[in-house]
Amino acid sequence: MLGSQSTTRRAAAAAVMAVVGVALAGCGSGAHPARGRGVVDSPITTKTNHLKCLQQQHLPVVDTGPTSLQIGPLPNGPTVRFLPTPGSAQALQLQGSPATAGAEVIGSALLYPNGASDAELKQIETCLAKGVSG
Repeated sequence: MLGSQSTTRRAAAAAVMAVVGVALAGCGSGAHPARGRGVVDSPITTKTNHLKCLQQQHLPVVDTGPTSLQIGPLPNGPTVRFLPTPGSAQALQLQGSPATAGAEVIGSALLYPNGASDAELKQIETCLAKGVSG
C-alpha cells in the first residue's frame, strides 16, 4: 500500500509538472503581430529631410541606396554615407578605418568631399547639419 501511494504521488506530481510546462511554454510561443510601420526609417529623410534640403540647393543628388547619396558624378562629386548613429560615425573615423579616410563626420553622416568646391561643400554641410545637436 505504501508503494502504491508513493507511485500515485509521483504520477500526480508529474501530471502537475506537465501542465505547468505546457502553460509556461505557451507564454513565449505564438505569432505576434508586427509593431510599428513595418519599414526601416531612412536616415536620409527621417527627422530632417536631408535629401529635400540638398535638392532645394539645386545640387544634382542621386539616391544610391537606403543609406547613401551621390552629389554629382564621381570622381569629383561628393558622396554621403549615413550610419545608424552619430556615435557609430565618430567611432569609425576614430578607429582610422580605411573606409572613412578623408570623410567628414556630420551627425550620423560621413561626407566624402572628393573633388567638390568649397562653396558646394558648404551647402552640403549645412543640409547635413540640420537636426544635429552639439
